Amino acid sequence: MNKKYYFKYLNLSFQFLFIILFFVVLGYLADKFFFKKIGILTFVLPIVGFMISLFWIYKNESK
Repeated sequence: MNKKYYFKYLNLSFQFLFIILFFVVLGYLADKFFFKKIGILTFVLPIVGFMISLFWIYKNESK
């Protein structure tokens, strides 16, 4: 494989990692603010963020 492809997929993996971490932290902070005892948004927001990132990558790659 070409190095260009390695960097492309390495960039993609870091992008997924940072998006998931961002939405986990955002969900945790929102749960602490809105729901004191249950962590609904900590579970839901990373899944939503991952789906948004998949859609975003699909749109960028289909150009």
